[in-house]
Amino acid sequence: MLLCSLLLAVPFARAEAPPGAAELGLMAGTPVPPDKLVTIHNFIEPPYNRWSFQHLRELFPTRAVPAAPVPRPLPRRPVDLDALTVALGDGRTATIGDWLHSAYTDAFLVMHRGAIVYERYENGQGPATPHLMFSVTKSFTGAMMLTLMEQGLVDGARVVRDYLPELADTAFGDATVQQVMDMTNSIAYDETYDDPESDISRFITAMYPGGEGLHAHLQGLEDKLPALAHGEAFHYVTPDPEVLGWIIRRVTGMTLAEAMYTLIWSRLGTESEASYWVDPLGIEMAGGGLSLTLRDAARFGQMILDDGQAGGVQVLPPAVASRIRTHRNHSAFGRYYEDPWYGEVATAYHDQWWSYRGVDAVAALGIHGQFIYINAEQDVVIVKQSSDPEAENDRVDSETPRVMHAIAAHLGSLQAPQQ
Repeated sequence: MLLCSLLLAVPFARAEAPPGAAELGLMAGTPVPPDKLVTIHNFIEPPYNRWSFQHLRELFPTRAVPAAPVPRPLPRRPVDLDALTVALGDGRTATIGDWLHSAYTDAFLVMHRGAIVYERYENGQGPATPHLMFSVTKSFTGAMMLTLMEQGLVDGARVVRDYLPELADTAFGDATVQQVMDMTNSIAYDETYDDPESDISRFITAMYPGGEGLHAHLQGLEDKLPALAHGEAFHYVTPDPEVLGWIIRRVTGMTLAEAMYTLIWSRLGTESEASYWVDPLGIEMAGGGLSLTLRDAARFGQMILDDGQAGGVQVLPPAVASRIRTHRNHSAFGRYYEDPWYGEVATAYHDQWWSYRGVDAVAALGIHGQFIYINAEQDVVIVKQSSDPEAENDRVDSETPRVMHAIAAHLGSLQAPQQ
């Protein structure tokens, strides 16, 4: 167990907190000095991302998802987690407070048994600050698509070209909608974030002013993986949820923001507006463009934990919430990747959600340290919003889930409060 036998472990040497946007002087001054100016060209690079992830709407065009007509407050039952010691791997330990202090945290919230027990803000962020969630967006897209399937508007067994004839001659055309949901469709695509020549870099370029746009980018993806047929292996591809987003728009007749508001956001009791980053043609990025506040992200996770309900309102069908929480597709998960993380830390991917090994937990994950973690066994939801300098690293991909598992195990060991 993560919380046991820690006396022999190597303690975590408290690191200096990474400087925040204000300490760095980003976007300060009249005019802003050139080396402190955050632009569309450097927004994802460190240290500029310490400012940009909380200010995407000031850099790119976005489409709003309004807050719920009547926000529902979240109950509170504070628990002091700062001194809780957890194992980070390789024999190292840290307290929650110290680890958050050094892990490029912008905001962190823990819910247990439906109440906020811990909430923390850093780097100038506050309760009303929207934060870019990157690929956490995919899990919202997956939840909407599952709802449309439950309503009979989309059949997951049909192929993509049945809904989007524009993609008939692409790698997506003969993949089923469910294969795209699970990212087991065969497509040759390089998702190397720090390579300017990779496919994912060209995807981002399509989003920029003057870019070709998301739909044109999808229509140019024609090649499949030579050794894998559709359905054989999980292969993480950000354009997959863009295909799903296009289908959602097609069958509902709504923008993705309107569908999000109708199916989820207005019913969830949200207190703040969310927004989608849109391409030059006004198409929302369904795979990585959603910005939202910490508490509203927690509301979404708690609703899924509570069988699709929030404040007595049935937001998602119970079958959809249950499906999201149920691990599946283990056999396809590790066939493509040689990285031991695929199997040792995460154990499956389905419906645009990740599953973790050894715990009854699923998560929505985004690069640079974005998480919505749902642990059904311990009745815990955790949200982390971050501006880590790297898209992927051990701190983001391995340490963070260990910390979350440990917090969930600790809270699960506490007695329920007296009613």
